[in-house]
Amino acid sequence: MSIEIRKIEKKDRKAFVELSLALTKFNKKQHDKHYKNFQEILEVRKQRVEERFDKIDKSSHLAIFMAFIDNKPIGYIRAFTYDNKLHCGCLDELYLTSEARGQGVGKKLLNAVTHWMTEKKVVRMTTSVYSWNASAKEFYEEKGFLEYAVSYEKTL
Repeated sequence: MSIEIRKIEKKDRKAFVELSLALTKFNKKQHDKHYKNFQEILEVRKQRVEERFDKIDKSSHLAIFMAFIDNKPIGYIRAFTYDNKLHCGCLDELYLTSEARGQGVGKKLLNAVTHWMTEKKVVRMTTSVYSWNASAKEFYEEKGFLEYAVSYEKTL
């Protein structure tokens, strides 16, 4: 088994969109009451993901790395930098297929984005995790992230 981590390329568009939609479906399992028209949400998400993909070569502040096992796409990490004066970065999304979890792939993706942010002179990286996602919280805490803020949501 060979794990490859690399920056996203034009040829990865379809795989990236599929993985991003898989993340949306994964999150839906915990948020069913928030989704009245899930098909519409998927279409909007797909459009936004495609727009982000199209901007990847146009912005030095955005990075997407993909993970592959034996050339099969199995996950990605998306991050961006902001506030050049304070040198901040945000790990925006990290998703792995179920078969990739627990094999060190998330750590490799996080290392790739951390290296990228270091090159960008980032000194503070943030991320957010759903309160129900205990395994993600544990992952980030093991990697040195500390709980910083709590957000609340109300369905209307």
